[in-house]
Amino acid sequence: MIDHLDERIIEILKKDSRKPFVEIADELKVSEGTIRSRVRKLFEEGVIQSFTIKTSSKNVKAIIEVKIDVNVNTSEVADQIAKFDGVSEVFEVTGEEDIVAIIDVTSSPQLNDIIERIRHFDNVQSTRTRLILKEHFGVSE
Repeated sequence: MIDHLDERIIEILKKDSRKPFVEIADELKVSEGTIRSRVRKLFEEGVIQSFTIKTSSKNVKAIIEVKIDVNVNTSEVADQIAKFDGVSEVFEVTGEEDIVAIIDVTSSPQLNDIIERIRHFDNVQSTRTRLILKEHFGVSE
């Protein structure tokens, strides 16, 4: 069960996963040990799955929307896409498309390679790609 303190810790770590526990504790007016044990518990329970970084916008970043056939295990297709180099996140979504993949590569040919690999799946009906022009990240309070 996640409480308000856990939610605040998660929000801080989403914005800066390298922020020292001492600084988080000062901000939330609790002990460093409390932060450490809460983060450990959240990680062990799978609420926090990983600590990551965001790269600069010098790379080619894109969103690939994927429509797949009906009666296909969407999770299996999403898992396969997630294993590709250059794929940073994959989501199963509602709407016209079934899967959305966030791509972060160093060149257009690398992006095109990922698109072509996805299109070659037997159960993919179509893809739509959108280039990310500018990123806006949440800011710490």
